[in-house]
Amino acid sequence: MNFFIKTFGCQMNVNDSEKIRQLLENKGLTLCGSEAAAAIIIVNSCAVRAKAQEKIFSYIGQFPAAKKIIVTGCVAQVEKEALFKKKVKIDYVVGTHQFYRIGEILDEIAAGRRAKAAAAFSRQWQELVPAVQARSSLVTGYVSIMEGCDNFCSYCIVPFTRGREKYRPMAAILREAEYLAGRGFKEIVLLGQNVNHWHEAKGGRTFPELLRQLARNVPVPWIRFITSYPGYHDRELIRVMAANRNIARHIHFPAQSGSTRILKKMNRTYSRAQYLEIVRAFRAAMPEMKFSSDFIVGFPGENDRDFNLTLSLIEQVEYESIFSFIYSPRPGTKAATYTRELAPDAVKQRLYALQELQARIQLKNNRRWLGQVSEVLITEKHPKKIGEMIGRSESYRVVNFASRTPVGAFTRVKITAAGPHSLRGEEITASNLQ
Repeated sequence: MNFFIKTFGCQMNVNDSEKIRQLLENKGLTLCGSEAAAAIIIVNSCAVRAKAQEKIFSYIGQFPAAKKIIVTGCVAQVEKEALFKKKVKIDYVVGTHQFYRIGEILDEIAAGRRAKAAAAFSRQWQELVPAVQARSSLVTGYVSIMEGCDNFCSYCIVPFTRGREKYRPMAAILREAEYLAGRGFKEIVLLGQNVNHWHEAKGGRTFPELLRQLARNVPVPWIRFITSYPGYHDRELIRVMAANRNIARHIHFPAQSGSTRILKKMNRTYSRAQYLEIVRAFRAAMPEMKFSSDFIVGFPGENDRDFNLTLSLIEQVEYESIFSFIYSPRPGTKAATYTRELAPDAVKQRLYALQELQARIQLKNNRRWLGQVSEVLITEKHPKKIGEMIGRSESYRVVNFASRTPVGAFTRVKITAAGPHSLRGEEITASNLQ
């Protein structure tokens, strides 16, 4: 039997889809390259914003009744049985902690049992390492180190979709990273909702120690981690990164707002001043350090001064890139009860102003690379231009160039053109980072 997986959302959802693929292939099913050829459609869903959730129902609605539709992931977890009342046909709902049962769930569907939801949370870590052939990339290897969140930021649905924090043992993390390094992966990306809050009670190990062990023992050029919560910052992390050059000089560090008043309403446990002090500390130890971030625009109670503080934070940090969104109330969160005073059009104007500012900053930063040589990891062939490759710099800057160098290799590219979202260049030579 054939199956197709459609993944919405973050890197953790991508990694979950890799695990689902592994489980289904272990059961003898075959992955399809298109929905049309598949008997079973797995929809791995995202619930972080209302718009993302709407896209999922629109996607499901296109399929004929003959298709077996299984919804997994965050929407499945938060909606549960309510999904069956939507105006779309769904055969099974599988929550974030239950997808390991996908094999037996398929048996239930084949036996003609009624549609139902499996969405109970589990406090146990379920160990599953996808084989190379189940990975979405042969260049970048995702390695989950924790799941869930204990922060309960007032706008965030993650504690209701992923549950409370649970942590993977260090030995298992090291084994998977070594497995990927031994099979030619060029970068390892550690995943967790609060990745820098990982710890192991036995031995008192914390995230900096995990990172140190990976840097010393896993021979890959780049080690990355997402997402880091500023409220859990540890100065030891800076020391470990500075001492190990194979930890990429780039960190995704979500600020969400530049206003301390709004951060407090968001239940974020740091102030604007504390956030900026952490950024300064990173750059003092590693001047080449680059940052990306997330921002929410139009949070309930955000006034002009709060928004201008967010703009000024963006100007001060000069992020390599940001993800920015209009506030979206999510069910069960505290902020969903707050009064929103700003008109939708006014919120949209704020979002456009923020994105325009960031585009100007990115264009300015990218133009600094004109005539310079960038070390680039080739991640894929250009989907539309024959002979073109797409690569990324250490700071996730996208670089386009013509090349015959294979995907997965490092190369040096002289930058000849710069836009706000990518660079263009001419390949010089393969890199010695390989």
